[in-house]
Amino acid sequence: MKLLLRHWWQRWRMPELRLLFIALIVSVTVVTTVGFFASRVENAMQQQARQLLGGDVVLVSSRPITSDYLQQAQALGLETAHTTSFPTMVSFGEQLQLSQLKAISGGYPLRGELRVAPAPDAPEITVTGQLPGRGELWAEARLFAALGAKPGTQVQVGRSSFTLTQVLTHEPERGNNLFQLAPVVLMNAEDLPATQLLSPASRASFSQLFAGDARKIQQWQTTLKPLLKPTERIRTVKEDLASVQQTLQRSTRFLGLAAVLSVVLAGAAVVLTATSLMRRQLSAVAVLKAMGMSRQQVLWDHAVSLLLTALLAAAVGVLLGLLLQWGLGLWLAQSLGKVLPAPGSMPALNGLLTAVILLLGFALPPLLRLVNTSPMQILQGALQQPSQALWVAVVSVLLAVLGLLWLQARDIALAGMVLLGLVAGVALFWGLAVWLLTAAQRLGKRAGWGWMPALGRSRRAILLVVVFATGLFALLLLTTVRTDLLERWQETLPADAPDHFLINIQPAEVAPLQQFLAAQSVNAVFYPMIRGRLVAVNGKPVTPQALEDQRAQRLLEREFNLSSSADFPASNVLLQGQWFDAGVSGFSIEKGIGETLKFGMGDTLTFDIAGQQVTQPITSVREVRWDSMQPNFFVIAAPGSVDNMPQTHITSIYLGEKKPLVTALIRQFPSVTVIDVGAVLAQIRGLIEQVSMAVQGIFVFTLLSGVVVLVAALQSQQAERRREIAILKSLGARRGLLQRRIWGEFLLLGGLAGILAGALAMSVGIAVGYFLFDLPVHLSIWPVLVGGVSGSVLVGVAGYWNLRGLLDVLPLGLLKA
Repeated sequence: MKLLLRHWWQRWRMPELRLLFIALIVSVTVVTTVGFFASRVENAMQQQARQLLGGDVVLVSSRPITSDYLQQAQALGLETAHTTSFPTMVSFGEQLQLSQLKAISGGYPLRGELRVAPAPDAPEITVTGQLPGRGELWAEARLFAALGAKPGTQVQVGRSSFTLTQVLTHEPERGNNLFQLAPVVLMNAEDLPATQLLSPASRASFSQLFAGDARKIQQWQTTLKPLLKPTERIRTVKEDLASVQQTLQRSTRFLGLAAVLSVVLAGAAVVLTATSLMRRQLSAVAVLKAMGMSRQQVLWDHAVSLLLTALLAAAVGVLLGLLLQWGLGLWLAQSLGKVLPAPGSMPALNGLLTAVILLLGFALPPLLRLVNTSPMQILQGALQQPSQALWVAVVSVLLAVLGLLWLQARDIALAGMVLLGLVAGVALFWGLAVWLLTAAQRLGKRAGWGWMPALGRSRRAILLVVVFATGLFALLLLTTVRTDLLERWQETLPADAPDHFLINIQPAEVAPLQQFLAAQSVNAVFYPMIRGRLVAVNGKPVTPQALEDQRAQRLLEREFNLSSSADFPASNVLLQGQWFDAGVSGFSIEKGIGETLKFGMGDTLTFDIAGQQVTQPITSVREVRWDSMQPNFFVIAAPGSVDNMPQTHITSIYLGEKKPLVTALIRQFPSVTVIDVGAVLAQIRGLIEQVSMAVQGIFVFTLLSGVVVLVAALQSQQAERRREIAILKSLGARRGLLQRRIWGEFLLLGGLAGILAGALAMSVGIAVGYFLFDLPVHLSIWPVLVGGVSGSVLVGVAGYWNLRGLLDVLPLGLLKA
């Protein structure tokens, strides 16, 4: 073992091994940084969602929940709280107001907070560990406005009298039911029996909230699911992330794409440096084989060196990843005022696996070629390149790339698309490089440039174009998607995104309300909202019991909110069919609801609307941007086909600093329900700010990977360059001529590589953006222009910098080096 360590230390002095070490460090650092940071962002979003949920898990039932569940949860050490919610009337003198009464127990909420204000227009305060006292109610401002009451007013609820003491401004579960018509009223659970409002036949929602250690919560969910009754269901964090799910999915995919491209670039550097390292070992291996060392001993000697290098690089990379994600966390905390929770340990293991996969997939093939080459061939200075060895290398690299893609992205579509793009790109770059360099050779002959004809015949030049183009392609692809993605996020929630919804608008109130809002320079588009239950598909009755999917069952158990519009909604995308023509009936459905309930284009739907059945065919399928904060609907009917049905209207508006206008609106239109969605809007904007900053930070690592590839490509051919410059100097070439030759070659190679990379990045960027990130198709020539200029400058400067030290060395010194 000491001998193996001594050999490793001797090889450590070689620049190729050190460059291999750097490439592995960069790849592991990128993987662990992205992994740790993504883990922290995901934990932060889950934490935020739990705050909106009120707990880690909520068990909801239409019947009182048995104490058996509570006892099992307490045995696991979980915190618990319960709520009972149902609609009821609150009276003040002659005034009556339908309200959503919510009786809460001690400890509520387990996650999140309650915020109240002493008066409707007063600043809010956070109450921790408190709930309404006995005989007290906390109610939303809408109840105060509807009853004309003030804090301290006595109101009647059931058979008991209560005092309105606080204005409720925020409670965790409010975000899960934005369109609750009635104002929420909080009551101490111990006061509920005195109201005598609940009986065995009463319709109420009973919730048991649980919170605790993540593993115990998961264990509790696993235990609970088989025991659930038909009237019970579990609400989790995943459901409550629906408002930000699309943004989360895009950000996760982008971070995965950044990590994948960074690691693939580092892999290219590994294979280049490993090949150069093996070539450097030709003489030493020839001597060892001539002295009788077996193939297995040579393999083991070099494999140990590579393995030690990989393990050391993995350790350094994981440590750097921890430090960098800590720095990114501090940056976000200072920028957004939010401290991210600690990450999990899985990214560290992924970093170690990345180093091993890179070593096996990219460095092992050159090593096997060296080991399987005979001493005579080694002394002739050539590695064996039989077709079988070439196929082994290709398959090894492809499997390694696929493994890295899946490990980093955990997304089959993303992994497959990037892998196909890389394979096609390399093949395309090779073919175009041969053609373009041949054309350059002919041009050089006509122009009298002596160095240009050599490029057309040089396999070295072709290889450099392919390597440079692949590296620039990865950088330009990431730049293109990053730019479009950030622009799309900004478009998703502009500064004037709607922050209030107006619902329960009666048809006769639409015109006066439009005039009221227009007078205040507030824009609003009104949509009819019609309640209907789906009862048949293609003439066959549908029932919840006939479906296995729980979400499908819940959709059929409740009524749909249908709408009707002559204009196509701005926040939707038409996927199939066409929008309604005048006089034509039909339904336009949202894609997800069709997939869940198993119907689509051409099927016929029957809805029961206030006792009347309406049957129409599906004429179009839409994709809905649920995060647009605009009124959106699962089903939209053709204009005129449901106009005679009972309906109310809905709209969304942006008030911003005009928020005090709400009070005047409620006074003039008391039946209209105003819902403030500013909290949800702030949640989505906060997430976009977090992932946008993460995207900017992770992009730096991809640039670093590209630099390593560039240096590795140049370093891998330095020995050949040294001999070439020595020969030219021996033939009388002066420093000026050599400088012009080096600059001309690398500027041309970099420019060609940049143009090829820009063209492919533009094409693949459109496909990736459209299919994976739901970005609109946007054709731009700038990747080609930027690629050509940046490639020429970067490769030209780096190439000359790499060879400048050889220009002043004598020919004999170059040949001895």
